[in-house]
Amino acid sequence: MTADTPVTAFILITVPAKKSGDLVRILMDEFSEFVTEAAAVYGEADVIAKVEAPSVQKLHELVMESIQNLANVSVTRTFIIIPSLHKTK
Repeated sequence: MTADTPVTAFILITVPAKKSGDLVRILMDEFSEFVTEAAAVYGEADVIAKVEAPSVQKLHELVMESIQNLANVSVTRTFIIIPSLHKTK
C-alpha cells in the first residue's frame, strides 16, 4: 500500500445515548462522498461506518478533521482493511 492507494476502512464511533441515529444521518448526508454505509450498533461502539477514501491521507483528514469534530463524537477507532485478505459474499 502506498500513500496514494485507495483505502477502505471501518470507523467505530462512540456517542452519548440516543445520539446514534443522528450521527448515522449526518455521516450519510454530509460525508456521502466517502461513507458507503453507516449503522447504529449494540456493543463497544455506538455507530460503525464503512468508508472508502482515495488515500490514507484523505482518510486521516476525514477522521481527524471532520468526524472527530462532530458534535457528540467522543471516540473514534479506525480499522483499515487489508485488501488481499478482504472477502465479500
